Amino acid sequence: MLLSKEDLTKLAAKYQLKADKAFDNYQATGISRYDRERRNAEDLADAFRAAANAADEHALLGHLRAEFVWYASQADTALAENAPREKLAEILERIITSAAVSCHYARRDRPSEKGGA
Repeated sequence: MLLSKEDLTKLAAKYQLKADKAFDNYQATGISRYDRERRNAEDLADAFRAAANAADEHALLGHLRAEFVWYASQADTALAENAPREKLAEILERIITSAAVSCHYARRDRPSEKGGA
């Protein structure tokens, strides 16, 4: 069963709350069991956040793959019909534009590497 991004985000929030509660308990009591619970819950929360982000990338890559198959089909047809170079150049330009747009969307939600975030 695949979970939606929304479900994964909710699970991440749930486990982050558990981690926060365990941290508070550890700070109050010093019992190592609470620290272990905090680490485990934080690991799960991180894993769910990573899975939620991967869901977006997976959908984007699936769309990009379908586009490239369509463009390859167009190029194959153009070659079979001995289409003029301008037609092939137009198809190539569409492929490059599609790839550039897809790369933009893949990076728009990622934190900047320069900002350290």
